[in-house]
Amino acid sequence: MALTGFNPSQVRTSINAVIKAYDSLMTALYTNMQNQFVKGMADKWACKEAQTFFGNSFKPAVDSLLTSSDNIFSSVVASMNSAAQAWAERTGTSYSRVSFSPKNVRINTSSIKENIGGVRGIDYANAGTVIAKLKTIESSATSALSQAQRAVQSCGFVGGDQAQSLINSLSTIKSKVSQATKELTDTTQQALKDTVSNYGDLEGKVSQAFSANE
Repeated sequence: MALTGFNPSQVRTSINAVIKAYDSLMTALYTNMQNQFVKGMADKWACKEAQTFFGNSFKPAVDSLLTSSDNIFSSVVASMNSAAQAWAERTGTSYSRVSFSPKNVRINTSSIKENIGGVRGIDYANAGTVIAKLKTIESSATSALSQAQRAVQSCGFVGGDQAQSLINSLSTIKSKVSQATKELTDTTQQALKDTVSNYGDLEGKVSQAFSANE
């Protein structure tokens, strides 16, 4: 990549801002997805369809986003560190690399059961409330990625295409998050409807059985 300028202090500030954005992204895609969506569904949806959805559709999709996020942010930080190091050597200045360790976390769906105390089915109305959290999670995730893009725009490199290349790579995961969340919302809603067709709307019964079995 063609580079024509270097500000070591600004590069470090930018990298730290990128890492902070990554942490916010992981809060959305992992912590909130686990605690608000998976845990939220655990006492509202219990049947074969629920396990199939979470095992075959939900977990692979979210784990893929987590892996892509780890890889892209690792690449962005490594690229910025390497370019800064090269400039430091060329200009006879000092530069200390900013360390970054991806979290390498994955979604756990073991709380989704085939039945809870013998009760199978879904509390459709309350499950719909949980689905709505996907939009909030998506919004938080895309906000974190926008934050990372803004940090890269002030990355301390002057000239060349370094900043734009990094912004483009962050745009890739941003598009993936948006597309995956929409697809998960659609497939979840269809799976819920299939469950209602098979079991009816068990309003309150799943959560009651869940509480009794805690």
